[in-house]
Amino acid sequence: MSAPATLRLAELAVVAWRNGGGVARELARDLSDARSPGWRVSIAELEAPGPFSSFPGLRRHFTVIGDRPVHLDWPDRHVALPPFESVAFEGDEVVSCRLPDGVSQALNLIHDPKRWQASLAWFDPATPLMRDLACDTLLVVVTGEARLEAPSPATLNQGDAWQWDRVGAHAASVSSSVSLEASPRARLIRIDLKPLTT
Repeated sequence: MSAPATLRLAELAVVAWRNGGGVARELARDLSDARSPGWRVSIAELEAPGPFSSFPGLRRHFTVIGDRPVHLDWPDRHVALPPFESVAFEGDEVVSCRLPDGVSQALNLIHDPKRWQASLAWFDPATPLMRDLACDTLLVVVTGEARLEAPSPATLNQGDAWQWDRVGAHAASVSSSVSLEASPRARLIRIDLKPLTT
C-alpha cells in the first residue's frame, strides 16, 4: 500500500463556518471538483450554542469527538449525543446545538450522496487495514496517538489524520501489510468515500 498523506490538525487554517456561527479546521476535501467539492471532512470547535450552517443537497455525518456532550435540536425532535456518538442528517435540515457541560468538538463529514458513497465508522487498530482502492480513505485519531510503521513511519496525535487517495474505479479490496500501532486508549475513525460515477 502506498504511503498516505499525513494531515496535522495544528497545521490547518482555522476557517469560519458558512453561517459565521463558529470555526473549524478542514482536514480534507474532494479535489476532483474545485468549484463544487463532492465531500469534505472537518473538525469543528463547538464553543457556543447556535444554529448549524445549511448545506442543501448534501448529507452530514456529525460525530462528537470532544470530551463533553452535544445536544442537537430540530423543530420536531431532540438528540443528546455523548462523546464519541454520531448522527447523520440532510444538510438542509434546520438544526441547532446546545452545550450542556461546556465547549466540545465535532468531526463533520459532509458529502453529496448523488455523487459519492460515504461511510464512517470506528476503526480497531488491532485489526488489519482493508482498503477498497477505488475509495479515498481517511483514518482520524480522535483520542490518544497512533503510529504507522510502513512504508513511511509517522506518529499522529489527537485530531491528526492519514489520507489514502483512491487508485482507480475497478481496483479490488486488498489487505494492507502496513503495521499500525496505537496507545491503549486510542480511538480512530475511518472514513471511506467512493465516487458513484467515473
